[in-house]
Amino acid sequence: MRTTKQKGDYYRRKTVNWLKDLGFQVETLEKLQRVYTGGKILFLKKDIWGSDLIAMNQDKLVFVQVKLNKKNISSAKIEFNKYIWPKCNKIEKWIVVWTPKQKQPEVIKL
Repeated sequence: MRTTKQKGDYYRRKTVNWLKDLGFQVETLEKLQRVYTGGKILFLKKDIWGSDLIAMNQDKLVFVQVKLNKKNISSAKIEFNKYIWPKCNKIEKWIVVWTPKQKQPEVIKL
């Protein structure tokens, strides 16, 4: 059985490939932080501006949050709403929702 991290990595890679097939250039927007606590080192991933990925083509810049199943959509909306976004019709926020065994995701544009 896959861990949550493994599932997240799988669907993030799947989204990168899907976006590239659509003609986007794609980069990951996560930073890895090292935290020392009680003599142990913990590694924490933090999304930048609530996004897992950033994708762009000649027409738009898209901030992407990848989710598995629709039950996680509200948390992505909350995370996106924490930040100030410029009013520009060339910048979009997408929640890309994958359902297991589907070849195409559902895209929710905010």
